[in-house]
Amino acid sequence: MSEFSLIEKYFSELGKQRSDVLLGVGDDAAVVNTPTSQSLAISVDTLIAGVHFPQSTKPYDIGWKSLAVNLSDMAAMAAKPCWATLALSLPDINDDWLRAFSRGFSDLAALHNVQLVGGDTTRSPLSITVQIIGSFKYNKVLRRDRAVVGDGIYVTGWLGEAALGLKSMTENLPLAHSEIERLRLALNRPKPRVDEMLKLSSYINAAIDISDGLAADLSHIVQASQVAANVDVSLLPVSERYARCNQGVQFYDLALCGGDDYQLCFTVAKNNEKKLCQEAEKFPMRCTKIGEVVEGSGIRFRHGNKSYTIQQTPYDHFIREN
Repeated sequence: MSEFSLIEKYFSELGKQRSDVLLGVGDDAAVVNTPTSQSLAISVDTLIAGVHFPQSTKPYDIGWKSLAVNLSDMAAMAAKPCWATLALSLPDINDDWLRAFSRGFSDLAALHNVQLVGGDTTRSPLSITVQIIGSFKYNKVLRRDRAVVGDGIYVTGWLGEAALGLKSMTENLPLAHSEIERLRLALNRPKPRVDEMLKLSSYINAAIDISDGLAADLSHIVQASQVAANVDVSLLPVSERYARCNQGVQFYDLALCGGDDYQLCFTVAKNNEKKLCQEAEKFPMRCTKIGEVVEGSGIRFRHGNKSYTIQQTPYDHFIREN
């Protein structure tokens, strides 16, 4: 199969077919109509086999996750996702793999009204680069540099579930098979909080998606906003499954540094906290206050009245492990 036959067969009509796409997959460039009086948010992420997902990951899950990580960026900025491009590098052409991959990508795209409008294919070790373009009302985007002293710090969902899902592939966890499957779904098919953030954004000052772990990603908010944060780890939303798999003094490290949560962390002014919590209750999503923004720099973790020191190192692509 040629490159262009591959594109035509698997990617020519991927995702929701939008009326604002004048020219999609198949030409030198895509052409779209941009919404009136709106600005564009643009994000790109690359996933590498063996780095961002195990080699054994099912192609449907790879397709889903490759779009999900970008949708999570849109959610963090309260942008409405519209169009995506896909650059796919493959070691060879496998029809079964491509069929499942494109279905996973397309299923999630359709849920969020996203259309694939272009991309590229090459022969090389497996990697996937997705660019997503969203829209938002001018000056209404959420940023990570707007946290204010006195803000409450919140996170969505459960933390550490995806990291446990990855751990379950190499270790025997004291969990039933159905529970392990739920953890692996958290790892392989994260659910971006796009709809939730479009509704909650008016109450939020600063936000970021949790991809590298809460400790690393919250540090981006405090650095960009030139503030500090106090976080009580005993308030972190961790499931009963998590509790059974993590013991000892470093109980919360995986929730803080495991990564791949694709939940959201955001700050809220005191006078908006009650309104935000009331609005969040309309969604099937946990929304948990874990601390507050204070003067200074860095993040101070505590467990109740005692200091909590993280032993696990947050993930960084360019730091080698010893």
